[in-house]
Amino acid sequence: MNDKPPPRRRARGSIEFYSEIPRARVRKSYTLACAAAAMRRVPNSVGSIRLVLIGDRKMAALHREFLSVSGTTDVLTFDLSEPGEALEGEIYICLDQARRQARDYRVPLYEEVARLAAHGVLHLAGFDDHTDSGKIEMRRLEDAALRRGRAE
Repeated sequence: MNDKPPPRRRARGSIEFYSEIPRARVRKSYTLACAAAAMRRVPNSVGSIRLVLIGDRKMAALHREFLSVSGTTDVLTFDLSEPGEALEGEIYICLDQARRQARDYRVPLYEEVARLAAHGVLHLAGFDDHTDSGKIEMRRLEDAALRRGRAE
């Protein structure tokens, strides 16, 4: 007889996608698959993560309100978890900024939106891109999430 309890499995919560932009042309299923792939890096149980697609005006307002920075940005991540509870979070993705970045990086818009979704999930998992090594690690994990998203 084994006195050890069975290994505790992490709960794999849900990811929801919302768009505040009518007729936004993104590949929702691919974005969700890439975010789910990145979610595998979250060390704790996950409750729900909400991806919200917004425009420049709303992103600039959020950026100013929560980070005291003027102007827009590509993605903002909010950890809404209670201590000791499953991870809950919201990830706001600016479609206008994603469109500009997709053009600059010469990638399809749907891929840039999916990368930003994975990027936001990685921030919820505790990854940071404020150092060169952190940027490199996050980019590597984003690339892996995009590959997994294509396979799913």
